[in-house]
Amino acid sequence: MGTPEPILSSPAVVRQWLREQFQTVRNWAYFDHAAVAPIPVSARAAIEQYAQEVAESGDVHWPRWSREVEAARNAASKLINAETQEIALIPNTTYGVNVVAEGFPWQPGDNVVVPSNEFPTNLLPWKNQARRGVEIRVVPVPPGGRVDADLLAPYIDARTRVVAVSWVGFASGFRIDIGQIASLVHQRGGMLFLDAIQGLGPFALDVRNEGVDFLAADGHKWLLGPEGAGLLYIAREHLDLLQPLWIGWNSLAAQGFDPAADELKPDASRYEGGTYAMAAVLGFSASLQVLLHATADQVAGPVSAAVLENVARIAERLSRQGCTIELPPEQHRSGIVPVTWEGADAAALTSARRALLGSGVVTSVRGGRLRISTHAYNNGDDIDRLATALEEFRRR
Repeated sequence: MGTPEPILSSPAVVRQWLREQFQTVRNWAYFDHAAVAPIPVSARAAIEQYAQEVAESGDVHWPRWSREVEAARNAASKLINAETQEIALIPNTTYGVNVVAEGFPWQPGDNVVVPSNEFPTNLLPWKNQARRGVEIRVVPVPPGGRVDADLLAPYIDARTRVVAVSWVGFASGFRIDIGQIASLVHQRGGMLFLDAIQGLGPFALDVRNEGVDFLAADGHKWLLGPEGAGLLYIAREHLDLLQPLWIGWNSLAAQGFDPAADELKPDASRYEGGTYAMAAVLGFSASLQVLLHATADQVAGPVSAAVLENVARIAERLSRQGCTIELPPEQHRSGIVPVTWEGADAAALTSARRALLGSGVVTSVRGGRLRISTHAYNNGDDIDRLATALEEFRRR
């Protein structure tokens, strides 16, 4: 499906245009983008075309698929204002975190600093470095999920090599000030690893300007891609810092099949190793093109504005119904709205999610809250459907 020419300059216009890209809206009020997002029709078409081609012709169309892989890399670099040679296409965030954690040149006595409320993906690979004599400093995070430079500063010293933090808390929805934290980390001589999976897509990110050293993000949440494809960013000055692990034929500079070859690619793609999950990467490429068109080169302005408008509307509507909404301050909000109410224990939350699903509303339960995660294409009808279904459940 081709993209139209007009620039999408306002939240209302981008909301409607994006909505036209999703078949999900026919049946669901979908508020689960922080888990797994639906894919746009163009991504579905790319995957279906690949499936048909490989079924009918094997690898005959591989040269075109390969060009689309590079289109995905280029689109990912544009999204975060990186260079294409700084981008590796990876199967998931876990893979990206481990490329950095396992490949980093640790020395006994080094330490890594990680907030306590991280998703396991951005905690376990760092804890695994204890076997190398690395100290893991887990920073207690207060209720509400606020993570900032003041919280982290007491834990960072001259032996801190990496501070690993999520851009957006997966349960709290708190969106950090990346530049503030990066500045602190660099002043202390460390490097910043950013798990960007819960922010990348709706919100603008300039990795060079913000001072991000490493970044990983799956495509299947806010980037609206299929599961099995994502991106890893390694700042060009660090490309030779990490020891390449999981290397294979696709790591070679010549991309050949010579058993004697051992010269690796000079860019981040050396960390990709082997064959791509081609169907996922082709779908990811199509999804990235949709998002890039929606941002209209305006640094994600209309997309983020549409998301934050939805967040405010959801919070206002559900608050009027007696729910408790725990939103961060405006500058730290994301697309995640944590919701609770009197008597909302674990069983009640699970029942609420199940009841909402029966009413065509998709949510999750995380961190002892009903987690509503809204993207730019959700509209007033979706929010009405959510509010009505939750109110009916609570009246039972």
